[in-house]
Amino acid sequence: MDPLNQGPPPLSTAWFETQKKKMKESTGQDQTAPTGKASDVYTPSSAAQGLPSTKQEKFLENVKTGLLELDPEDEEYLPKATKKLVDGVIGQEYGEHFTKNPAYPQMQNKIAKTILSDPTHREAVEDFLAVFQMTQRV
Repeated sequence: MDPLNQGPPPLSTAWFETQKKKMKESTGQDQTAPTGKASDVYTPSSAAQGLPSTKQEKFLENVKTGLLELDPEDEEYLPKATKKLVDGVIGQEYGEHFTKNPAYPQMQNKIAKTILSDPTHREAVEDFLAVFQMTQRV
């Protein structure tokens, strides 16, 4: 294959980090300094800028739809919402396939009950859901 006609390089964070290192080497900047983010050397498109980029933003994006499906006036809202939050955390940390395990609902119930039985954790979940509901009102 002709090395000059290989097409554009893959646009990945690793590729951008490599390019940043090459730029620093050519300018003589200190290579022992901590490296920044890939966004230091490129500007994402407007479509990419709208995507969640932090772990917290990704979590919120994943649980948002499930929480919005629930009725805040339902007397079972808090337990149901807590289960959705558990789903979001487990899915993000271990992958969605983990939630498909037949024993998962039992574990999900146990985690949700444990969270809600602790007054401090229960209050934190209630506060989160109150803020979430306020930010979703149109």
